[in-house]
Amino acid sequence: MRKNITTILVCLPFFFAISQPSNTIPFLNKWQIKSYAKNSTKLGDIYSAIEYYEALLKYNSENYDIQYELAKLYFKSRNYSSALIYFNNVFEKARDKYPEALYYRALMKKYLGNYDEAKNDFNIFLKAIKGTELDQIYKKSVKNEIEGCDLAKKQMASPLEVFILRPDTAINKPFLENSPLSYKNGLLFTAIRTDKVLYFDKDSISALRKIYYAERKKEKWEFKGLFDENIDDTTQHVCNPALSPDKKRLYFNKCFKNWKNKYICHIYKSELQDNKWLPPVKLNGKINTDKYTSTQPTVGTSSKTNTDVLYFVSDREGSVGGYDIWFSVYNPKKADFDEPKNAGKKINTPADEITPFYDDNSRTLYFSSNGHVNIGGFDIFKAQGELNQFLPPQNIGYPINSSADDLFFSLNENEMGGFFVSNRKGTTPFLHETCCDDIFEFRWSNLIKIAVKGKIFAIKDKSLYEQLEQQDVDYGTLSALAEEIDKVSVLPNKRVDLYVVEGKERLFVKSTTTDSTGEYFFNLQPDKEYKIVVDNYGLFTKEMSVITKGITKSDTLIANAIFINLIPLEPVIIKNIYFKFNKWELTDSAKVILDNTILSLMKNNPRIIVEISAHTDSISNDEYNFKLSQKRAESVVNYLISKGIEKERLVAKGYGRTRPIAPNKNPDGTDNPEGRRKNRRVEFKIIGALEEKRNIIYEE
Repeated sequence: MRKNITTILVCLPFFFAISQPSNTIPFLNKWQIKSYAKNSTKLGDIYSAIEYYEALLKYNSENYDIQYELAKLYFKSRNYSSALIYFNNVFEKARDKYPEALYYRALMKKYLGNYDEAKNDFNIFLKAIKGTELDQIYKKSVKNEIEGCDLAKKQMASPLEVFILRPDTAINKPFLENSPLSYKNGLLFTAIRTDKVLYFDKDSISALRKIYYAERKKEKWEFKGLFDENIDDTTQHVCNPALSPDKKRLYFNKCFKNWKNKYICHIYKSELQDNKWLPPVKLNGKINTDKYTSTQPTVGTSSKTNTDVLYFVSDREGSVGGYDIWFSVYNPKKADFDEPKNAGKKINTPADEITPFYDDNSRTLYFSSNGHVNIGGFDIFKAQGELNQFLPPQNIGYPINSSADDLFFSLNENEMGGFFVSNRKGTTPFLHETCCDDIFEFRWSNLIKIAVKGKIFAIKDKSLYEQLEQQDVDYGTLSALAEEIDKVSVLPNKRVDLYVVEGKERLFVKSTTTDSTGEYFFNLQPDKEYKIVVDNYGLFTKEMSVITKGITKSDTLIANAIFINLIPLEPVIIKNIYFKFNKWELTDSAKVILDNTILSLMKNNPRIIVEISAHTDSISNDEYNFKLSQKRAESVVNYLISKGIEKERLVAKGYGRTRPIAPNKNPDGTDNPEGRRKNRRVEFKIIGALEEKRNIIYEE
């Protein structure tokens, strides 16, 4: 059932009807009404089906098969009060035939905010199904719902410090509004702009969703009409706008019905040129298919490539549940998006995850789910991370989340507030009090702003570096040394990384570079543990913990100074990788040495560039030995790449027999096997760093 409900929420108009049942029913007999009811249900025409089944029930008010169908239809239409009445009737009068009616009765009570009654019903249902076939189907879900009832009461006892406002009819009309997105001085959103129930033929295009723009004038909203004519379409629904972090690309959906009567959404992209949006282009066939929907895009950037990462919702093969969140990384070499991948089981559940919003500043994915523990319907969750590497999701809290469906969370650019969509009580009561999604605005009433700043110093003398490592050096001491001696200086244009830590997991958040005074600055979130990480060439990275847990007021934290070793003038060389005579394949012992030395070094210094130099003994001629040594260097490179080291961080260089470190022959001219063995080696040296704008110079 949840999957069917979500189908309506994905993008599309809620109130589709083939004809007005009230005009048709008086001329139909009982069997015709039943046929119309079944056909309307099959077509997804929920409100017509409800009218036909209600008319059919008048022939026999004790028909609990019809009442159960009505209960499910009212649930799908999100009329929780009416669904509760029918689920209750079915359970009280026909529980042997429909034992699961108690589960849905409890669920409706939860959706209506009656948490104590809902929890009691869930517990009764759990005991009733023990040892039956329903136990396997519902057990996990029921425990989730019980936990959700407890969570709701806990959250309501400690609500978020937030103001929630409902914009007036400049934005919210009787039909559904959704996908709010902060844009310039206003708001992009999707809607059908009408004040009446629409009845039209299934092939009609008279009521299409479109993207509109409203502008804020002080505390009032003004409806400005269609967002952009180039984005509009007169034959398909246009919805779900999303902007790239640099605001130069707009992603959105166009949706249509396929031959199976299923709505399919495709993702399009429009480029901003000379302050105008160009005609949109549909994304490639890896993203868009006619079999599965690809909807509700949102965009972040990749921490590795700094290119767009497209997150979207799909029911494609490989999904964990009905609807999952997927992602695809833009590949600048191919000038196109790569094959989509699932965002992973931390995000996606066997139920549905929808309406993602990615905040690139904090590298946080916001999304709605009815599979994670929730306080009613779809709740909004947040999880820090990217791609398919995320920390466990957190429920964002009450009153942004309610007992009804809460969707389409998005933040303003200043992150002082944002928008979300809900069908909670208080929306426009078009057909019933929880029928319709409205856009809500929220503003944090006590937003805690936390930041950290610190300085990076460079130590140019090896002995001084080792001496300082043995001491507890404070910020002032390093500053004084930088002024007094030329062996210590502040380090401008140095990359500094920020990671968030939870348990054993550590995820990248963002990076910055130090200014001319060697200072860096990061905005942080409350109740987190962070690591500030700086490359320390030739040695392991320098790391510093920053903890914001327990901070209750806005503050800028001053971190201890970090001093690092510069790329040394003399190369750092790790030896003792030897090859068998005339061979280039790595031995098992060589792989162990690689794992414990260069592989470990490169993983702990994720931007250093290393030259792998291979050497031979003096047997054979120069040409042969250059080729052999190159193959040896490449075998090491290939091994390190297989272990996850990026190709661009490795340079293979074969030197042949030109750089012996031991005599190939004894003084009397006889062969020296031990010396030749030492010469069949591989050496490593750091020759640069990614993104440090250093020239890579090969020492000859």
